[in-house]
Amino acid sequence: MPAAARKAAISFGMVHIPVSLYTAVQEKGVGFNQLTRDGVRVRQKKVREDTGAEVQADQIVKGYEYAKGQYVTLTDDELERIKTERDRTIRILHFAPPESIPSVYFDKSYLCAPDGSDKAYELLRRSMLDEGVIGIGQCVLWSKQTMLALIPEPEGIRMQTLFYRDQIKRLPVQPRQGEVSDAEMRMGRMLVHAMIQPYAPEKYRDEYEEKLVSEEKLLAAIQRKIEGREIIAAAEPQGNVINLMEALERSLAQQQPQLAGVH
Repeated sequence: MPAAARKAAISFGMVHIPVSLYTAVQEKGVGFNQLTRDGVRVRQKKVREDTGAEVQADQIVKGYEYAKGQYVTLTDDELERIKTERDRTIRILHFAPPESIPSVYFDKSYLCAPDGSDKAYELLRRSMLDEGVIGIGQCVLWSKQTMLALIPEPEGIRMQTLFYRDQIKRLPVQPRQGEVSDAEMRMGRMLVHAMIQPYAPEKYRDEYEEKLVSEEKLLAAIQRKIEGREIIAAAEPQGNVINLMEALERSLAQQQPQLAGVH
């Protein structure tokens, strides 16, 4: 099992549940280096503001500017000692229906594993599942007080950090509500109905990523570049510009097997 990102505890009422937090997702992607146009590697360095001399990572500390050009420094150990047990605890403030939180508020995901209190952990998980709710709480994570949701799942509890209201941006331009005919609305609903199916994450792949990491395609592209030839772009299907009603009719025609019995 990978090392826990953090030790914590969940509290609801008088119940205290020690847990370990693990990151729930991993970043994937093809790594590219930055080069100058003539092929020399570009590197970033952290330097002193006064002399321009490079500074190594183990020589960098956190500092707070309390007056212009005046700083007080704090080590990670000092910052940790400032926290109280209450800060380290994931305090459930209340429970709520999961649909009451707009998806835009969700940020990072963590897996909460029991750390010595399996019975209390299972009690919380099953209670939330039975009631159809998630826990809304707060905790100090990495020096910031963070809103979060505890989400019960078949295999455990997932913790989802949440943005605060003042972090959410509004649409810069309010969309205009165009006129839609009854016939267009009916066909639109039929198309949506025909395309409804459960979300199955195992069905989907990052096609752009797979195109890059496919050894055969990548080596072929590299060979073309070595030979001084251009990489050929994959052909994309071209469609004609059509009106909304025609687009709906064509789309529905492609969904005929799913439309049986739909009125």
